[in-house]
Amino acid sequence: MNNEVIRQLNNQQLEEFDQEYIDDLRWEKVKSLIDQNFSEKRFSFLDIGGGNGMFADRILQNYPKSVGTLIDNASILLELNRPNIRKTWLLASVEELNNLFEDNTKFDLIFFNWSLHHFVKNSYHQTRKIQYEALINARNLLSENGCISIFENMYDGIVFPKLPSYLIFYLTSSKILAPIMKKLGANTAGCGVCFLSKPQWEDIINNAELMVSQYTDYEKWKDVNIMRRIFLHIGPVRHGHFWLSKKENS
Repeated sequence: MNNEVIRQLNNQQLEEFDQEYIDDLRWEKVKSLIDQNFSEKRFSFLDIGGGNGMFADRILQNYPKSVGTLIDNASILLELNRPNIRKTWLLASVEELNNLFEDNTKFDLIFFNWSLHHFVKNSYHQTRKIQYEALINARNLLSENGCISIFENMYDGIVFPKLPSYLIFYLTSSKILAPIMKKLGANTAGCGVCFLSKPQWEDIINNAELMVSQYTDYEKWKDVNIMRRIFLHIGPVRHGHFWLSKKENS
């Protein structure tokens, strides 16, 4: 793997992510899928980019037989975790996923809640590569009937589906443009963010030898400024939820 490490937001930027994005509507979707697949069984889960632990706590509260592990590379967020004997948190990067656990460690559920687009390196190519490797490594940690849950934003282009992903990455990752991007409201300015279009997310999932068992599309965002849409070639924008399993014979 390239020695270049994942970029990290500064503490001021990280503080903006001290919140829970899984509201009641999104939680009902996740809960229904957990119930369908695991019911009252004991299961283990891994929350990648789990931050303050609020989502993990909700899982543990609703499923008394579950045990959870979360990893995050931001100590300022991990320190906010509430103690729970069924929860473990680790200060680590997704790049270390292969080396964090013993060889026989497997998880029944792995969550990426709006974390994949934060796995950013210095180039677009390396950024896309680490997103792919994160899914490959997560797949390798799945139990036999394990599932991966992904919430992500979809930035589809007006004519060219991939173009918004390129533009947003280069603008937000530029150190030179950081002051301007910050004034324009980009909370990842100077570090970068890599959103993908829905077809791009589907491609990376397929290439990682995973298959989409269920997908939920949420309401399109109506508050995207028209000038920003034109400048960034942005078409429909919304978030979606992928529920994944391993491909057969993979």
